[in-house]
Amino acid sequence: MLTRPITDDEIAAYDRDGVVALRGVYPIEWVDRLRDAMDEVFDRTPGGSTDKAMRTGTSSQGSRADMAAYARNLMAGDRPVGLAIEDGRPPVGRSIVETDACSWHAGMRRHHIDGPLPELVAALTRSAQVNLYSDQLFLKEPGSSVRTPWHQDKPFWLLQGEKVAVCWVPVDVVTIESGAMGYVIGSHRWGTTFKPSDFITDTGTFPKAGGIEYDELVDLPAIDADPDSYEVRRFEAGPGDVIVHHWMTLHGSTGNVSADRLRRAASVRYAGDDVTFFRRSSSPDPFRHSVTLADGDRLELDPRFPIVWPRP
Repeated sequence: MLTRPITDDEIAAYDRDGVVALRGVYPIEWVDRLRDAMDEVFDRTPGGSTDKAMRTGTSSQGSRADMAAYARNLMAGDRPVGLAIEDGRPPVGRSIVETDACSWHAGMRRHHIDGPLPELVAALTRSAQVNLYSDQLFLKEPGSSVRTPWHQDKPFWLLQGEKVAVCWVPVDVVTIESGAMGYVIGSHRWGTTFKPSDFITDTGTFPKAGGIEYDELVDLPAIDADPDSYEVRRFEAGPGDVIVHHWMTLHGSTGNVSADRLRRAASVRYAGDDVTFFRRSSSPDPFRHSVTLADGDRLELDPRFPIVWPRP
């Protein structure tokens, strides 16, 4: 179902760098389906419960945050904070982060289950079985200058294992100016789990609410303040491309400072055949208190996390 096979060189790059950009691998008809589903998600009016779901952890309808609106509110207040915005530019428009839309949007879930991504992940992680974990959808409108700060996915998720892969799928042409993704090459091999980012400041951490605890984890490094110490690679991309990274790879994106370019992308998270459930204390996933699995359980024991490869 992919437009071409995953090559040995691409598998080696994923293993070595913790990220690989797969060019022209994704069929355009699936990009179109994803774009249509994303527009339906972004155009809805969310309820108040979805705005609070990351704090309560009991959601069955995902969670939404507008990081541009949040940044504007902080800039209007008296408390100075080191906001992750481009060149101090006040953000305009929306910068939406929608988490776990596949729990309620049937078209989004069909894309993640029936589309080409499970085959791609199975090849990159050399997995005989792949489960869907969750998704996150991003909309950065022109002028929404909020960056996605450097962060690592592992502390956010209720998983344990090595073969956790994240597929970043753009449905628009994404440039450095409009919000290209960047990765710290090789950081998945550091063996370090970092504190969960707050996604609004450069090095701040997620609020400790709803039982979240992460004192045993390491502070996020200030990548931009010490650029000579890290190899950072940014990938411009467009429809048909998929960027895949290991869940321990540090990554982030620039803000959208373009005048007229929309930037929409989906981050779809999959678990390979060594991955089991783990009730991670640092996780702010919106469904963390509504899953009844025990540590070490196979994910497919909960219908939220179906087997997607091999095909049912």
